[in-house]
Amino acid sequence: MAAPARPFKLWSNDRNVKKSVTVVSLQDLLKKGRTKLNIQPNENIKVVLEEDGTEIDDEDYFAFVPSNSTIVVLRGSETWHHADAGLSGQDETDYGSGLSERTKQLIIGLQKDLSRIIAFSNDDLEQIVSTSVSDLSHLLKETESYAKALQDACQRHLDERHVTSEAIDLLRLYHQSRKNSPFVEDDSKKRKLENT
Repeated sequence: MAAPARPFKLWSNDRNVKKSVTVVSLQDLLKKGRTKLNIQPNENIKVVLEEDGTEIDDEDYFAFVPSNSTIVVLRGSETWHHADAGLSGQDETDYGSGLSERTKQLIIGLQKDLSRIIAFSNDDLEQIVSTSVSDLSHLLKETESYAKALQDACQRHLDERHVTSEAIDLLRLYHQSRKNSPFVEDDSKKRKLENT
């Protein structure tokens, strides 16, 4: 039996590109990581845990990495560094400077009506999940724990969408194979026989 798909957050080493994926294996993670982060197939990459830089280099270890973990993709000779490294000179009042104006407006709109999350696109949800907690709390005018809980809710909603999408794809495949199978009786013919 195949392993179930699990959700993870994928970040570039500079933390500027942040994506969500659901994968069944380390190989699947590497493949989707290349696609999501626009990395060429022949370029060397490795993946590490964002929290401490531990390299994930085999399937056995990957099986123990908790779902929803944040994983950093290192390209070529890049080395992992802590997320706060080199940020001491950053202007602390420039909240959300890396966010698009659309994302800022979506976040500010959540102050009025939190249920708007339901109508957000997957990209919008990914933007909120990848926004720093301090920027998010500042834009929402809420505490950081509230902002983190909002990010967790967005991630759960995104994960549920992925699972639903995969279930729909499976149902389509099932329906198509059933329709094309010579072993399944056509229901319309059966009804015609019952009516005569």
